[in-house]
Order: sequence, then structure tokens, then C-alpha cells
Amino acid sequence: MKQIIKLGLITLVTAPLVLLADMDRCVSCHGVDFEKHALGVSRIVKDMNETEIKAALDGYKAGKGGAMKELMMAEVNLGVDTDAMAADIYNESRTPGFEEPSDEFIFQKRLNVRSLHKLKENIKKAKKEDMKKISSQIKTTAFNMYAYDKVLRDKVKFEDFQAKKLTKEDILNTVTEVKKCIDHTFSPEAMAKCEVPFMNLAGNLVKNEGNMMKAKGIKNKAPLFTGEGAVDLSKYLEEK
Repeated sequence: MKQIIKLGLITLVTAPLVLLADMDRCVSCHGVDFEKHALGVSRIVKDMNETEIKAALDGYKAGKGGAMKELMMAEVNLGVDTDAMAADIYNESRTPGFEEPSDEFIFQKRLNVRSLHKLKENIKKAKKEDMKKISSQIKTTAFNMYAYDKVLRDKVKFEDFQAKKLTKEDILNTVTEVKKCIDHTFSPEAMAKCEVPFMNLAGNLVKNEGNMMKAKGIKNKAPLFTGEGAVDLSKYLEEK
């Protein structure tokens, strides 16, 4: 499993959708606690709130900015999820000293954030006929979370999953909130807590589909009376 995780981490790091800030590169210019003017010209990130950090990253992503524009554009113009990146930078700027999380945690967080980011965009564009495909994507993402996160496995109780009528808006809100929660996690325990509502969403969808299949099976069953004196009516019934 560790070998698989390491290989997956290499893939995610080199993929076009870069999701988390590479803190090694950030602190080399901004300081361990983001307390420096990078190259003597930038704002001090430690003095910025998360909204300001995200706005700056969005600006660089759009090709805008000040004296550091050319350098910073290289960091954020490859499809970076600026929500996650801003959360990481803000957290590091408020955490004394510099300590990278484990490779396993970085892999899990990047995988989750990327998957939820794509899911959120797909749900926004989805039409009614696309929701079956969305449901499949949610279940696949939930399986990956469960497979890679051993902390999460202790928190999931399959017997608690319940069928519940869900609208597209309900699903989008859950995915959005879970992604936002994971953006702001910096430990395996905190991330697993964020993942539980997503697992419940996937479990609800599975239960809903199971009930629908059961109902369909009952509906299509030939309504034959089989008691004493019964007559076989199957030949008079239309094929479904």
C-alpha cells in the first residue's frame, strides 16, 4: 500500500492540476513563517488574511499582479485550486516553524481535493440525465477515500447509511462543504472527520438505488394469482 501511495503521489505532484502549495518553494522566499518581503518587494503574507491570499493567487492565475507577477504566475497558472492553496499558506503562516506533513497525508489530501474539485464542477454543469453518472463518480470517490484513509475506516459505519431523497442542490452543497472542510485540514484525524459526511452521501445514494431497483422489480413482476383454482394469465400479459 505504501508503494502504491508513493507512486500515486508522484503522479499527483506532476499532474497539471496542482492543488497544494509547495511549501519548500514558498518559504525559500517568504520565510519559514511567511514573515518576509519576498525578494524584498512582496507583501508580508503573515499580515494577510486567507481571503487576501486567495485574491492574490487568483490574480496571478489570471496574469495580474505586481513586481512578483512573472515568478508567481509559474506557481499558480497550471490549474491550481486556489482555495486549497490559500488555506495551506494561511495555516503555515500562523504555525511557528516549518514542518511538512507526511507523504501519505499529502497524497490523501491532494487526491481528495482534486476529486472533489472535479465533482463540484461536474455537478454544477449536470443536467437531470447526467445525475446517474454523477452518482457513480461520487461512489468511486468515496471508495478511494475509504481505501486510502485508514483513520476514516474506523469512523464509517455502513449500518448507519439511510435512503434519503436528495436534490442536485443537496448533493452540490455536501460536496462543496466537504471540500472546503478538507481544504482547511492539516492532520489525518481532521481530514477523516471531514470525509464522513461525504461517505454518508455516497451511502445514501447506494441505498436510494437499491430501493429503486427493488421497487422496479416488484412493479415488473407479473400480477398472477397462484392460489387454489388459479388460472395462468401470463400468456395474456404484455411483455415488459
